Amino acid sequence: MIKKPTMSDIAAACGVSQATVSLVLNNAPGTRISPATREAVLSAAARMGYRTQARRIDRRPLIAMLINEVTSSPHVAGLIDGAGEAANELGYLLSVMPTDADEEAEQAALSHLATLPAAGIIYARLITQQVTLAPQLAEWPTVLLNCYTVDKPLPSVVPGDLSAVMKATLSLIDAGHTRIAYIGGEDAIEASRERIKGYRRALTMRDIPVDNHLIIKGRWTIQGGYAAFKRLQALDDRPTAICCFCDRIAMGVYEAAKEAGLSIPRDLSVIGFDNESYSGDMLPPLTTMQLPHTDMARYAVEKLAEMIAAPRMRHDNHKVKLECEMIVRQSVAPIDAV
Repeated sequence: MIKKPTMSDIAAACGVSQATVSLVLNNAPGTRISPATREAVLSAAARMGYRTQARRIDRRPLIAMLINEVTSSPHVAGLIDGAGEAANELGYLLSVMPTDADEEAEQAALSHLATLPAAGIIYARLITQQVTLAPQLAEWPTVLLNCYTVDKPLPSVVPGDLSAVMKATLSLIDAGHTRIAYIGGEDAIEASRERIKGYRRALTMRDIPVDNHLIIKGRWTIQGGYAAFKRLQALDDRPTAICCFCDRIAMGVYEAAKEAGLSIPRDLSVIGFDNESYSGDMLPPLTTMQLPHTDMARYAVEKLAEMIAAPRMRHDNHKVKLECEMIVRQSVAPIDAV
């Protein structure tokens, strides 16, 4: 029997993620995918004989996900996949509506939903943040996903950024490290503020003084990580371990450490954050923290289903934080091995 081609097969043939293939083949609106990549995916699908399933009329109650940005990022895929799976299991149809962070586009989406009608709304953000909601949202049961508000009684779910970096830092301390640096992002980003709190809290818990010389804030890019490591290397008492705001920063640290003749993890332990698709292919594979986007989205849909089923029940402005998983690989070593 001839095996039918899958999205994974197309992704492998094109050298892109399965999320990118899904966005192209489903013609998702608002996606930022280059014409060349889109053409490559469509050509590969045609060449391999991939056929999308015919769609039939679906009369399940509709819930809408309003999200400010849709990209080929695995974070977006996690949010959409988790919400879609939970909606399907609970007997709902999920419609994803990108707004590109545009107020007029959001208003248009809400006006369109009022004509359908929709049973409820998942209001989502790609990056964790506080939001101000349009008054029209009061017309539907609403759950906030990866965002929150302080002025309306709406449930929300966000990642436990503080506890995640605290866990990462404690793991370095447990490996014997006390000179632990933290390379963070801009303070304007909520995740950045929460994660540095986790770093500080872990040191305080183990009675290790916080050395501000070991804290570098800046761009959360490869270049930012590279530049931050150079600054740390200029210190008289250098760190033996580094906790990074994201995997891209960690990649910059890897590059700068290699230039300095240092071996990871023999000379330097490194932990990233995000579990990007390339982190397992870094040399050595990067230990990192995994954001719980899929579980967050599932929680949001399940909570929304409860609200739809009990419309008169009071729902408090309760923010749920889901724990991040540590993906242990090969970039951390005990201090006696450094």
